[in-house]
Amino acid sequence: MIRPLVWVTTATVAYAAGLVVRAALAYGPASIGSGGDFLVTMVILLPSLLLGWLIAIRAPQSPVGPALALTGALPAVVFTVEDWGATYHTARPWPGARNVEIAAAGVWAWLFIGFAILILVFPDGLLPGRTWRVIATAVPLSLALVNFAVATNPDNFSPTPDPERVTGEPPFTLPIPLQIALVVIALAGLVAVLLAVSVSLVTRFRRGDELTRLRLRWLMCAAIAVPVLLATSWLAIAVGIPGELAYQGFLVAMLILVPGAIAVAILRHDLLDIDRFFGTAVSWLITTFVSAAVFAGVVVAVDTLFPRQERAGVTSAASVTALLLLPLYHWLHRAIGRLVDPDRAVAAEQIKDFVRRVRDGQAEPEQIGSVLRKALDDPDLQVILQRPGQHLGLPGNAIPLQTGDSTVGALILGVTSARRIRRAREAAVEARLPIEVSRLRLELQDALSDVRASRARLVEAASIERQRLERDLHDGAQQQLIAVGMRLRSLQHQLGPSAAQYGVIDELVETLEQTVGELRRIAHGVRPGRLDDGLAVALRRLVQDSSVPVDLSVPELEIGEGVATAVYFTVGEAIANALKHAQATRISIEVSMTGQRLNVLVRDDGIGGAREGFGLTSLRDRVAAQGGELTLDSPPGAGTSIRAEIPCAS
Repeated sequence: MIRPLVWVTTATVAYAAGLVVRAALAYGPASIGSGGDFLVTMVILLPSLLLGWLIAIRAPQSPVGPALALTGALPAVVFTVEDWGATYHTARPWPGARNVEIAAAGVWAWLFIGFAILILVFPDGLLPGRTWRVIATAVPLSLALVNFAVATNPDNFSPTPDPERVTGEPPFTLPIPLQIALVVIALAGLVAVLLAVSVSLVTRFRRGDELTRLRLRWLMCAAIAVPVLLATSWLAIAVGIPGELAYQGFLVAMLILVPGAIAVAILRHDLLDIDRFFGTAVSWLITTFVSAAVFAGVVVAVDTLFPRQERAGVTSAASVTALLLLPLYHWLHRAIGRLVDPDRAVAAEQIKDFVRRVRDGQAEPEQIGSVLRKALDDPDLQVILQRPGQHLGLPGNAIPLQTGDSTVGALILGVTSARRIRRAREAAVEARLPIEVSRLRLELQDALSDVRASRARLVEAASIERQRLERDLHDGAQQQLIAVGMRLRSLQHQLGPSAAQYGVIDELVETLEQTVGELRRIAHGVRPGRLDDGLAVALRRLVQDSSVPVDLSVPELEIGEGVATAVYFTVGEAIANALKHAQATRISIEVSMTGQRLNVLVRDDGIGGAREGFGLTSLRDRVAAQGGELTLDSPPGAGTSIRAEIPCAS
């Protein structure tokens, strides 16, 4: 396989040879054409050649560079052949000018070969399959057949000098029916081959990946300018502008704009948002034509119905056109956007649908990460939300999320490109509602976590203080009161029963015993002493005091002091309520661990209908202080259930 640089070098040599020969023809004795025309045509062809070199150097594996160089070089060769043949009519014809003039009659067909090859190989080579190899081979064969049919057509020859035809007789003649058939077959074959070449773009767009389609959109966007400028050229000629000047825009589009777009598509395909630009250009183009048609139609209608109201016709046409222009453009822009860039349309619709579901309470805003990953086709995309006072160290591919003047987070793309960054920015704008709600909920969760942590610290500090108080009561006041009672008993025995103070001392000792009992009760209320042997033992001792049967299921657990105390008081309060108010005949208590959560369920078969009072409110606060939740279920006539769930590590 010939390397791309070899093809580009060959094209450059052909262009340079054409430049030299045409310069000699223009400025030499033959004086074919004018120096100005010769320079203009060669300069217009030069960008294609230079862009071919650029692509061949920057993307040597791409066949587009050589094809683009041939697009600029082959017209130079065609123009050179035409000028060479034109010397036959001068005083100093060049060698072989007669034969070259005959061939030059149909050499114009070879102007198509560069663009045909370019379309066949753009953007990543010839399509696989025998069909496309046959079409690629048919391109030069069809052009050669057209060249032959036109060059041998007797209508192109004149026995007398004629600048529009070849002087003399054709090299050979065919029967008229055969000659007509040859011309028809040649031109029909050329049209068929060019249509097949154009179909390759459609096939490639349908089969191609995202990058291929993006590059093809660059070509389509530039190609739109070709028919528009061609129609403009015809209009300019119709109003009297010379053809050489009228066709300048068309030639610039063909030989500069299209090659430039192709070079950008290969080297910098994500330079601009070509999808949006293409959709906008097509929308405005169609809107312009439709508006012009509406304007002309209204003018004609008013002029037909009211012949003398010429100003009214123009005014009515302007009004109707103005009313239709903007709605028509918006409708076309959306429709063409869905057609030429369905990925963007689908992604926007997915995000809008998610925003609607969040607004209606049918989806959680925290799901925005997965929605964006699916919409943008980026499985590694991350949504990072910034907490108040936090500074995010973001990588270079991060896209800041703004609310007003403040940064609330960032999108981090897994795959970055200018196109993906633009898409992600658009998606972030569409998804600003769930992103902001997620950030606010995150702040609220942090605040609740701080409150829970603070409450847990307070509960832990209170528990430690209760233990200290219980110890101080036991080791301090209780012991002192017992010691006083023992001394009073000793004094009572010394006095004997006959002493007048004997009964008084007996009353004092009894009072001290009641005081010690009260202190023990207070100490027990501060922290149940039964928990010294564990929660299971404490609950077994607790249910022994019940006057109704109690079914107890509790495993041996090693849990924190605060959790154990909360469970003990919850069970105790539930049993007390069942005995006092529920008229229960049986109570069941279940304590279990599920993962990292302790579950407590106390049920009775009483009359139900319980309402939350001070006792249950205190229990709810005690359980919430441990990060848990307490619920009451007490339908009338169906018993009462008190359930507590507390996170803890067993």
